[in-house]
Amino acid sequence: MKTIIKTIGLAALIMLPVSAFSQIPDLIPYPRLDVKGIFIGSTYTKDQVQAKLGVPTHYWSGMSEFGLNEEYNYTVNQQNNLFRFAENGVFIEFTIRSSDFPVFSAHSSGGIRVGDNISKVQVLGFGPATKRSDGTYWVAILSDDPLILRVNEAGIITLIMFSTSV
Repeated sequence: MKTIIKTIGLAALIMLPVSAFSQIPDLIPYPRLDVKGIFIGSTYTKDQVQAKLGVPTHYWSGMSEFGLNEEYNYTVNQQNNLFRFAENGVFIEFTIRSSDFPVFSAHSSGGIRVGDNISKVQVLGFGPATKRSDGTYWVAILSDDPLILRVNEAGIITLIMFSTSV
């Protein structure tokens, strides 16, 4: 009987780190980066992307040694918005120039979008965006890949970019 209890106890101790580490994304105090519910690093099909973002103005796809690569371009009021997916649907990059595509839309504040004041970034919990020597603002989001914002003289966001090699 002692052997069974010890075995069960040992198995529970071994499984504890696995269950604790599987919850880490839920414990991170920052929101996950998304655009209209499409999360960076997650995998999507063409139908899923179009269900969230709509039918693109232009679509491109091509194969590489790592799988299918896709680009979705949405032109809104002569502003091009680009979304890239690599390695069979992994969302890796975007460039947004119109207010139609909120970033961090899953956040309780509704996220940020082109047309918002740069100060809205603080609402997300990252602190103030850091102004760089080239005039862009960078937002650190728990990785080496920053969210990059262009802002006009009035402090209004005119461009939101992100790229990663996930």
